[in-house]
Amino acid sequence: MNQTSLFALLAAGVLLIGLSNGVSVQAEVTEKGLFGMVEISSDNLDALPRWQKVMESFPKLAAAAKACDAKIEDCKSQQMTLWRTKIAELEREDKRIQMHGINRFLNGWKHNASDPGNGSDAEWIAPLEFISNGGGSRDFSVMKYISLKELGFDPDTMRIVIANDVLRNETHGLLSVELRGKRYILDSINNTILDDHHINYYLPLYSVNETTRWAHIPQDYLIAQEASGSEKND
Repeated sequence: MNQTSLFALLAAGVLLIGLSNGVSVQAEVTEKGLFGMVEISSDNLDALPRWQKVMESFPKLAAAAKACDAKIEDCKSQQMTLWRTKIAELEREDKRIQMHGINRFLNGWKHNASDPGNGSDAEWIAPLEFISNGGGSRDFSVMKYISLKELGFDPDTMRIVIANDVLRNETHGLLSVELRGKRYILDSINNTILDDHHINYYLPLYSVNETTRWAHIPQDYLIAQEASGSEKND
């Protein structure tokens, strides 16, 4: 990538991640990121206040889980008991088995048919609420993130992905997990975990974890921009 393209890409990425409001931005470009797209990362999460609110609820979930583990009578619900039992069951398994086990287990939770929780202006459901009531695809991804984190997965290898499902023409939430050099996608509508290179029907809009947010730009867009620049120079 030439310097002009890199500069243009950084500028576009800063706008995409909503951080061009005077806040100091530390941006980093990855040319072949999730789903083969160009990624621009930032460590500023201020553009996602609803995600920040969900993160603030994590200690409350941890406290409820600890109480449930200590005494089954203190479990807040049958669903909480089931979740804690599954975590204990998977604790000593290989990470790949843990990943498949959590994906399949949580996919059995109640799905919100209208899946309203994926819009950028919608509230993110707190994990304790999800355990009791289920939720949309994004909420499934958050719960899987928390579960794998508890099983020892490095949070830096995971991210919640908000993508455009081009087959269904709707926004959809996913969990991306890096394991042994590959990126795997955990999907609430599929118990099979696939390498992201084998999936061509999701176009990521943005992705996030507890420390970083990523904007995603299709390679085709970059190629078109470079071609347009070349034509102008001619």
